[in-house]
Amino acid sequence: MATWQPTSFEPLFRTGSTITGVWNKQRYLVESMLGRGANGEVYRVVKPNGERLALKVSPQSSDIALEHKILHQLQGVARGIDLGPLVFDLDDADTPRGKAFFYVMEQVHGTSLPPFLKKRGGHWLPVLLLQLCTYLERMHKLGFCFGDLKAENCLVDEKRGRLRLVDFGGVTPFGRGVKEYTEWYDRAWWGQGSRRADESYDVFALTMMAVALLAPDLRHKLALLTVPNFSLLQQSVRADPRLAPWRDLLGAVWSGRVTTVERFRERLMPMVKASVQQEQRAADAAPRQDWSDWLLLGSAAVLVGAVCLIFL
Repeated sequence: MATWQPTSFEPLFRTGSTITGVWNKQRYLVESMLGRGANGEVYRVVKPNGERLALKVSPQSSDIALEHKILHQLQGVARGIDLGPLVFDLDDADTPRGKAFFYVMEQVHGTSLPPFLKKRGGHWLPVLLLQLCTYLERMHKLGFCFGDLKAENCLVDEKRGRLRLVDFGGVTPFGRGVKEYTEWYDRAWWGQGSRRADESYDVFALTMMAVALLAPDLRHKLALLTVPNFSLLQQSVRADPRLAPWRDLLGAVWSGRVTTVERFRERLMPMVKASVQQEQRAADAAPRQDWSDWLLLGSAAVLVGAVCLIFL
């Protein structure tokens, strides 16, 4: 049987259709499409027992197998923290449009980073990136680069202040070329290095996440340029008061003085400490006369808890 070839206008599976694995014989009822990426489609599915999951399908068996392998290896890293989705079934499906390859994973729920930071405050960003550093370190030790690391691939569990990653399509073994990337976060697009997968490729993306999330208007302005201008980016960061606490760290990465996640995390820790102190001061200063004041206290508790997830 020929392999399914994706099109931009017609999804492989329709709502209400059933997917049956060729080898494991597991059945999944399609509820809706969740999204479409460069190397496949993602659907919300339901098992016969009522459990709701996400299913990613691709025409490339090697891509699907690699993503499943990485997610499986990373489950339970960092003392029980799973930033990526938990993965389950890995199988093939014979469809009217050809053979397709899929894996089934936990459907991750949460709030995207921009509205979360708008609600909670930009001082939460160091804590969220600290969690991300812990996860990336484990991935790098396995010999893989995340590749398409960006704010759009992150969700936050608001109750726990816990960051989750939702798209592993850009994961690339060290030494190979990153094939799935987003220009703003890609050092090669900015003329600051190659697209070869290594630890520093992800570190550069971390800095671009900070700029994009703390100064979204700056990102929009620079992204409209016909030719990327890294010098203008650096000048803009130096002039923007919103990025003042981050200037030393961004400069250290962009100058090549910080190239590993470990060093990035070390530079991040003073900001994490300041974030926790800021949240606690705000909670202590609240008069606590109504329910909204108690929410402020809860926010401080969640922030401290998010740090404790990593270090305790």
